[in-house]
Amino acid sequence: MYWIAISLGFLGSLHCIGMCGPLAAGMLGRRNDKGLQVWWSALGYNTGRTIGYMIIGLLFGLIGSMVAFAGIQKAISIGLGVIMVVFFVFSVNPDHLISNHPWLRAFYGSVSTALSRLTTKTDHVPSIGLGLINGFLPCGLVYLAVAGALSLSNVWGSMGFMMFFGLGTFPAMMAMAMSHKMISIKQRMSMRKIYPIVTLVMGAYLIYRGLMSEMPLELDFFEALKHPVMCH
Repeated sequence: MYWIAISLGFLGSLHCIGMCGPLAAGMLGRRNDKGLQVWWSALGYNTGRTIGYMIIGLLFGLIGSMVAFAGIQKAISIGLGVIMVVFFVFSVNPDHLISNHPWLRAFYGSVSTALSRLTTKTDHVPSIGLGLINGFLPCGLVYLAVAGALSLSNVWGSMGFMMFFGLGTFPAMMAMAMSHKMISIKQRMSMRKIYPIVTLVMGAYLIYRGLMSEMPLELDFFEALKHPVMCH
């Protein structure tokens, strides 16, 4: 499952370049770092962002573990997958849904305000702290990853999924933070076209996992004790 996470992050990071990439480049650009400091700032920022994703994975892993005990994790996986496929078929952009949702819009505004306040003090705030806060900005791509993490129905598995998702975004986001001036607005917009494909692939995988895979509940330790495998 982790190869799905890192692939989702890597392919979806092209979407990140068009959406939050300029924000990251703008914040780090205000630090006036030189030479190797630019690389370290970019590394710290993206590490903080990945830690933020892992915290989100922890929260949804707790929810997923409760779903597992309820015995409906397969239905959750299939349901999330169907929603993503519908998004692809009808060209629904999750980011547009986020921007139109009052609660998410208010949350986005509060996080953005916190980032704006910190960017005026970027010389004193570690880049890892800026990345950590940015990790909680509402983002359709992150929510796709959350769907995969939720389907694992396991706290550590969900945290690991979000960690590998974050690591998958590293190459593009590191490059964006250090050389954003080389990427035009037109190029960034064209990179977003891969977003629907990522949504379809993730949706198809969740449906497949729900229909074909054996979920952790079926490998429950206490069930194994009640019904041990006999050799003869």
